[in-house]
Amino acid sequence: MGADALDTAKRGAWLALDKKTRTRQFRAFVVMSLRIAPLSWRPVPLGQLGPHLYSTPERNAAGSAIARTLVLLAPENIRPGSDITTEEAEPPRGTIETGVIHVVTILLVTAVAIAAAYLGSMVAQAIHAVNFDDEVTKRLLAAQARAMEILSLHVERERIAGRELPFDETEKSMLLALEDIQRRLATLRQRPLPSPFQGATELVKATTNFLPVALIAFAAFFLLRQQNERRS
Repeated sequence: MGADALDTAKRGAWLALDKKTRTRQFRAFVVMSLRIAPLSWRPVPLGQLGPHLYSTPERNAAGSAIARTLVLLAPENIRPGSDITTEEAEPPRGTIETGVIHVVTILLVTAVAIAAAYLGSMVAQAIHAVNFDDEVTKRLLAAQARAMEILSLHVERERIAGRELPFDETEKSMLLALEDIQRRLATLRQRPLPSPFQGATELVKATTNFLPVALIAFAAFFLLRQQNERRS
């Protein structure tokens, strides 16, 4: 179901599916987004995202980009409603059906988790819960699918290597393209670019913040080298 959902998203063919298939594929798409956003091959509870999961601002920005799409697709300022369970001293939980009998549980502790629970439930109730016919929305879902594919491969390489690996230029360009479409959709809806969880950042800011540090380090190295050459 996950591969089918990614293929449908890349082709922008959501409305070509019957309602039942579209619902299942979109729910699978939402769950995949939550699973990929932590950028970890180790299990992370769905919805429990935060800066503590990421070792660098760049990884934070990558995970934030994947999570942000779900927040953009949902209405602003939504709150947990039906199909929510709570236990004493435990965060509220929502569920998304992903198949005939399969159900996943989401910890409703972040904006993206609440958005995911909303999307997972509303897509079956109303065809217009997500505007699959809108060109910008289709481009957003297609960019999300491509970013999820490439990040899944990246995380698998990290699992094999047993350590984190830097993003290559292709991965960065896909994430930047996703962020760009997110900004366009936010502008069209006259809303600020949302933060999917507290402490989330953007790849543009993460990359920009890195450049001054790198330039200062290079300048310091160059000056030190010149001083050493003069002394010798």
